[in-house]
Amino acid sequence: MNKFTSDNPYVTCGIKRADGKVVTKADTKPVMSGDKLNPIWDEMLELESWQPGETLEFTVYDRGLLGSKTEGKALLPSEFFNPNGFQGMLAIIGLPDAKLSVEVQIVGAQDGEPSPEQDPGLATSDAEAKENVAVPQRLAVSILQAHGLKHM
Repeated sequence: MNKFTSDNPYVTCGIKRADGKVVTKADTKPVMSGDKLNPIWDEMLELESWQPGETLEFTVYDRGLLGSKTEGKALLPSEFFNPNGFQGMLAIIGLPDAKLSVEVQIVGAQDGEPSPEQDPGLATSDAEAKENVAVPQRLAVSILQAHGLKHM
């Protein structure tokens, strides 16, 4: 069981592909002062290259004098935020009773990529446009705060 020492907690959000590989990561800034067991980041991160069916993986780290240590993870499968977004608390696996407050919105096609609305030739019908879209998407991910990162 992990022992959270609350040096300087921060969170990384990554896109977990179907093969289990995590790509396109973004980090919050470490919390340097205040309540480090219930840290507030209130940061918006932008991730690119997400596609429907891919999970978001949030990893909570504790940055100390000797480097960073993974303390726990939270997963958000795409069916929870696609297509209408998500706002809520995620359980942090590895830190019992700890939760991570996040918001996720799909903000559109990745820069330079046409969406079906922009290029009707990408789909032959409205049904196909909704089912077969493989256009990489951009996500706005807000990592608000964590609750219960207590010493174990």
